Amino acid sequence: MGIDRYIIDWFNSGFGIGEEWAQILGNLLLVCLSLLCTAIFVSVIGFEREYHGHAAGLRTHLLVGIGSAIIMIVSIYGFSSVDFPNRDPARLAAQVVSGIGFLGAGTIVQTGIDVKGLTTASTLWLSMAIGLAAGSGNFVIAALATLVSFFFLVAMRRVERFASRKNPVLMVVVPSDKPVLKDILLIASRYSISIRDTKSEIVLYQGMQALRICMRLNFASLSSSTAFLDELRFSLRPLELKISTDA
Repeated sequence: MGIDRYIIDWFNSGFGIGEEWAQILGNLLLVCLSLLCTAIFVSVIGFEREYHGHAAGLRTHLLVGIGSAIIMIVSIYGFSSVDFPNRDPARLAAQVVSGIGFLGAGTIVQTGIDVKGLTTASTLWLSMAIGLAAGSGNFVIAALATLVSFFFLVAMRRVERFASRKNPVLMVVVPSDKPVLKDILLIASRYSISIRDTKSEIVLYQGMQALRICMRLNFASLSSSTAFLDELRFSLRPLELKISTDA
């Protein structure tokens, strides 16, 4: 963009002086500006994750963003003194884009029928993109991406909670020799509750084998969910019964 191009040219030209020492100093300060902008922008995203108690918080996002910016800076300036006629600064950046997937995959955990960490993995990928943008001198793009992303991270949380209330997750723990799935489906049909994403597994519960069933109630109102739970407790007498609206 024009503003970014003006900033880069001003620093690389030695603040308009044109002397060799000024150009070296200007280039050094441009690198510092890239790293500083990366740290500020990525901190905004990392703070939102840290505030809500996610494992990949402020420091992790900072390291991802700054590391990406450094790789971008090295790919632009690190090989400029070597005679590479086919030098492509985007090659190292491309490796960062694919490599960050391994780090993001480590934050994704499946618990029952829920998948946790997808948003955090996405914000790590976003931090990488912001770092590459700032490292390449696209400060306006990096700033706009930070503002838009932070706005939707905060604003969409309420929308997500509202949607998840209509699709709560039910967990039932019963003795392993007690077939209950058919009973659960029959009781759910009486309250016009649709069940999807059912998962069952054998677990240890207080030293004994038990069957844990997780299922998602599709578009269930609060009143129907409450009545459904009450009848499950009365009819099945489960070892544990829990409902969650966390997506």
